[in-house]
Amino acid sequence: MATLTSKNQYPVYESALAQPTPAGADLLSPALTFINPITAAPFSAIQNLFDYLAQNPAAAAALNDVYSLRGIFKAAATRNPTCDQKLTIDLSPTRIARIPPGLQAELTAHGLADILTFFNAISDHHVPQIMTSLSAITGRDLASLHASFNVNFRLIDYTPATASPNSQNGCGAHTDYGTFSIIFQDGTAGLEMEAPEAPGTWVLVPGDATVLLCGWCAVVLSGGQVAAVRHRVRRVPGVRRLSAVLFVAPDLDVKMAPAHRVEAFSEAVNNGLFDVRWFKEAMGKKWRYREGNGKLEIGDDGVEQDIDVSQLIWKRHC
Repeated sequence: MATLTSKNQYPVYESALAQPTPAGADLLSPALTFINPITAAPFSAIQNLFDYLAQNPAAAAALNDVYSLRGIFKAAATRNPTCDQKLTIDLSPTRIARIPPGLQAELTAHGLADILTFFNAISDHHVPQIMTSLSAITGRDLASLHASFNVNFRLIDYTPATASPNSQNGCGAHTDYGTFSIIFQDGTAGLEMEAPEAPGTWVLVPGDATVLLCGWCAVVLSGGQVAAVRHRVRRVPGVRRLSAVLFVAPDLDVKMAPAHRVEAFSEAVNNGLFDVRWFKEAMGKKWRYREGNGKLEIGDDGVEQDIDVSQLIWKRHC
């Protein structure tokens, strides 16, 4: 069974391999769970890949050409002192399949193979278990809404070598857009969760914890039965920190609507007026700006992403 830590009041699994699927209460309260993953994240390989791409611009450019719309290796923080001070490598099954064989072989020698093996193992083992748990909580077959295996793999390097080396802002406060995310850490603390019962209060997560949390899509599709957690990353100047994240989201054509009407939701959500594809793009404008990979369009404002989303999802009270 899950046990609660006295300090953070977050559920922690003692043994994932011998443990059955998490109980509903473990996922619902307080919307964040610690898990023991089936395998450890290959942080040595992750560091090697970041170092190789940083030192070999031609390889980085070739990798970004695979996904020319937004790129894969993103290093805006080396030029922009006000954005999130981190480097990222954003992969997905589709992007991986598009990497030319020669480039795959080149990057395999610098960690890519171990990284892909890890993400495949995590996806195969944990995603079905968690989806089953969420379906049990909500009374809705969520697996049928995730038939296309819409997942993304993100590697993150909170390197001190950025445009603002003394900044504590590794990743700004936000709630993930998708169904759920699994966050792997290299042992260095920095990830913080906003206390559900005390907005504005941030709780430091142990640096060796693997975290499962839900996003906005889970909130809507569950009819509000599953909560999402705001989180952020604070840097320690001079300290390098690595993490890896598996993001799971519904199929892009799924309507952002509950199975049954929820009075707390807006009419737009209850009537399914937009789908996951539109929702991701709407949210993406703000998170790409925060990360230094996009600009706000004319008419966009500086309102925080989660405020925008809350106004979209929840019914307004006059």
